Amino acid sequence: MADEKPEAKEESKKKSPALLIVAGGVALFLIAIIIIVVLLVLPSGESEQPQRVSGGAAGGAEAMLGPVVDLNQFIVNLLSADGRRFLKIKISLELSHKNAGPEVENKMPLIRDAIIQHLSSKRFDEISTESGKVRLRKEIENNINRYLIDGQVKSVFFTDFVIQ
Repeated sequence: MADEKPEAKEESKKKSPALLIVAGGVALFLIAIIIIVVLLVLPSGESEQPQRVSGGAAGGAEAMLGPVVDLNQFIVNLLSADGRRFLKIKISLELSHKNAGPEVENKMPLIRDAIIQHLSSKRFDEISTESGKVRLRKEIENNINRYLIDGQVKSVFFTDFVIQ
């Protein structure tokens, strides 16, 4: 019996370093994952500077993005024979300069009403293609600019676009 205890101690000593190495490796792996997630999720602090965009509605090469106003989500029925199609859309407006922001905010009910009226006059086949979406952007931009005096909408961005 006295012989069994020293052997058990030797086996536990052999397992201890291996267990510590594995636990340390797992801990380092988890720390690395946490650091990567934090770096990807947290903002970089550059949000106050103008944003750079390329392509899309900004048109062509890399351009500076002006002040942006996000509009609340729109859900409208599309023009159809059975009335079963609807559009869920979220729109952001790029303004010509920061002084246009307060005017857009003051005229928000008028702007939202104009957009709702325009969207609900569209059929599925008019807005389901890429060229239809480009045309819709330009039409919304022109409709809103009719109401603005202090500035203009430079670009319209669809940040959410679902047709059902």
